[in-house]
Amino acid sequence: MRVSRVVTDIDIDRSSRRVIVIGLGGVLIASACSLTVWHSPRTAAAFLALSLATWLVVAATLWRARPLLGPHATRLGAATHLTLLRGLLVSLVAGFAAVSPAGAVRWLPALLYTAAAICDRFDGIIARRLGQTTALGARLDEAMDALGLLAAPVVAVSWGRLPPWYLLLGVTYYIYRAALWLRRRLDLPVHAERVRPKRLTRIFAGLQMTLVCVALAPVSNPKVTTIAGTIIMMPTLMFFARDWLILIGRLQPPVTATAPR
Repeated sequence: MRVSRVVTDIDIDRSSRRVIVIGLGGVLIASACSLTVWHSPRTAAAFLALSLATWLVVAATLWRARPLLGPHATRLGAATHLTLLRGLLVSLVAGFAAVSPAGAVRWLPALLYTAAAICDRFDGIIARRLGQTTALGARLDEAMDALGLLAAPVVAVSWGRLPPWYLLLGVTYYIYRAALWLRRRLDLPVHAERVRPKRLTRIFAGLQMTLVCVALAPVSNPKVTTIAGTIIMMPTLMFFARDWLILIGRLQPPVTATAPR
């Protein structure tokens, strides 16, 4: 049994490394193509640096979370590959923060992030259909959502399509995770079991993705996206605050009513 588990771990590690290398290759190919389009080594280098840094975040997340894969799994499933494809698309979007929105290039971030949002719609469906729902998939899904809602808005803000304060939404997730890690390190009470996924939270996350897709498109009106972004971000920030208060025990989670027997 122990030998079988060691072999399984090796297979999972090999599968994870393969994905990381393929993603790295994708970033390098995109950067090489950018050099032929922009004819500017400085712009291409900045694009490479931002895209590569973002992909390394994806790779590190996968590597740290790979033990969450089920004990009987020998490789990453189709749904997980689709989730990691989202990470690659988001990484490429991040590179455009160093690029001026001119010509046909200005459409690329919107197209890439829309593709990532579509992948987000289907990776969970595929996981359920194929019986591949795992803790690893859930962790990567959450991480790719958060990364996308930070990297893509950075591009939208740098291009003047969203207000600077909209970045608070993407940063809040990482502040939340860092504060959670710190409380555990300090051995302070953490009631993670009380914080349950809520449908409304997922709905607003979908609205955020839709807004960012629209804001990245060249045809969007910055005044409209600024107002919409400011309004839509507020409930999500309130959800973070509510979950944090529940997590540290300052607020009791809402009681779900049960039907009488």
